[in-house]
Amino acid sequence: MYKRWVLLLSVVIFTIGFSQSVQVLVKSVDASFPDSLFKSTGSKTFNVQYIKLFSDAEAKGYIIKAWYFQPGTGTMVFKVRLVDEKNKKEYSYDFQGIRDKSYVRLKNVLVICPSNFKIYVNNEVIPEEKAVGSEIVIPEPVGEVGDKMLKILQRTASGFMEIPENAATSKDEEVIVQIIAGTFPTGGYRIELDEPDIIFPMTGKRGKITITGTFYRPGKGDMVTQAFTTPTKSVSLGKLPAGEYDLYINVKDLGEFYRTLVVK
Repeated sequence: MYKRWVLLLSVVIFTIGFSQSVQVLVKSVDASFPDSLFKSTGSKTFNVQYIKLFSDAEAKGYIIKAWYFQPGTGTMVFKVRLVDEKNKKEYSYDFQGIRDKSYVRLKNVLVICPSNFKIYVNNEVIPEEKAVGSEIVIPEPVGEVGDKMLKILQRTASGFMEIPENAATSKDEEVIVQIIAGTFPTGGYRIELDEPDIIFPMTGKRGKITITGTFYRPGKGDMVTQAFTTPTKSVSLGKLPAGEYDLYINVKDLGEFYRTLVVK
């Protein structure tokens, strides 16, 4: 489901005429997307929501919207700013807010700009995040591991923290899935995981995270390290919207893993 929406967003980009020659593009788009696709940043009075469409070494693209809690009848102008701190440049675009009961809302805006730019809505910056599915380098488990296992980790300011099975993770922190194959008498064993398929929770429905992969064993005659090893693979899920998720992992030639993941 998530991949189908990303495909639709890509169609939106090309429909408005984006080309590689465009370095900066900020434009309202007349399209609606499920709230479950958006992540958010801000406060109880001013909040910005965003979908990261793509990001590479040269450019990045977002769909952004926002709301401001302002009881009354007035409205306001939202200012979208693209800031190039290195070259001391700034691009600014004004969008008229729309009154919605006690809120003033900024409707969906497509933003495409160089990857080093910071994107602001008023004074709230869109946070830079590690791409979903990217591999995380984490020190291997220390001591006797024994059998295969699944761990859920959360990146904190001081490092990585394991989240117990009955505890919740934070929507403001990066979530990492770690698969440990167990302890083996030699090297040559490894785990490869595919990109996660994530369906975000919707009203009355749980989310679902599916990851597939393969466990590889050394072949007959392969040169391997003659020491105990603990094959481990870790993959980032990024910052997840709040809700409950069914996590299912199937690693060929290793086994299946299940977990209920609660994000608050």
